[in-house]
Amino acid sequence: MNTPDSLPDYADTLRAFTRAFGRELRRVVRAVPVAAGSRVLDVPCGDGFYTAALARRMYPFGTVTAADLSDAYLDAARATVATRADLAAVKFVKADAYHLPFDDGAFDLVWCARSFISLDDPVAALREMRRVLRPGGTVAVLEDDEMHRVVVNWPINLELDLQRAVVEATWEKYGSRSGLSPARHLRRHLMAAGFRPRRRRTFAADRQAPFSPAVRDFLRLHLRETRAFVAKFLPPGRLADLDRAIDPAAPDSLLCRLDAVLTCFTTLFLATRD
Repeated sequence: MNTPDSLPDYADTLRAFTRAFGRELRRVVRAVPVAAGSRVLDVPCGDGFYTAALARRMYPFGTVTAADLSDAYLDAARATVATRADLAAVKFVKADAYHLPFDDGAFDLVWCARSFISLDDPVAALREMRRVLRPGGTVAVLEDDEMHRVVVNWPINLELDLQRAVVEATWEKYGSRSGLSPARHLRRHLMAAGFRPRRRRTFAADRQAPFSPAVRDFLRLHLRETRAFVAKFLPPGRLADLDRAIDPAAPDSLLCRLDAVLTCFTTLFLATRD
């Protein structure tokens, strides 16, 4: 879960991501099987993008509860929902994912989007989600594999070294080479938590230069974060190649090239509580 006092450093990038690919992400929400009038929990709710999408899906008879440990994110989620029309009733609750303040079986659907990288004990969190689901209810988890999440046409002489640097940086930060790729382990975690996995579906969002302002903004932030993450693991020559590839002022950068392409993948996992 997020810390209470302020938004995390990655908040701007996540917000830019949902702005750039909102159409595809709302399509993911529409792919979740949930009946009219259902009780939905969004945890952690973050800035409320998915809360609003779920509330739109549930309108007019369902209810959505948005839960997060971060006061800053709860405030952001309230602001997001306040700008939308035709939403089901939404309630905001400060809550720890490991100790949810809800009765057993309180919800028909639990939604969790792109949060497992920040959960130290994903199985414990999933068990708590299972507890608050009614028997037969569904958990829907949207997660990424960082090695495949954002695909751009890097210069070929840079791409392999960059991928190796990502692996080395991930090992240093998380103690695991797959620490940035929670989607790889999610089926196993779901089963360990007592869920029955039902379906896995990957969604792709494709963009081609010239990019819209929203896509360009996301790509700029993503590339800057990538550079900060891997810089110490690239030799000087390759780091210089990376800097040229992400420089907004360089005509041959990914932000300026007319042949630049961007594909983002995200995977929806559906499981049920028997």
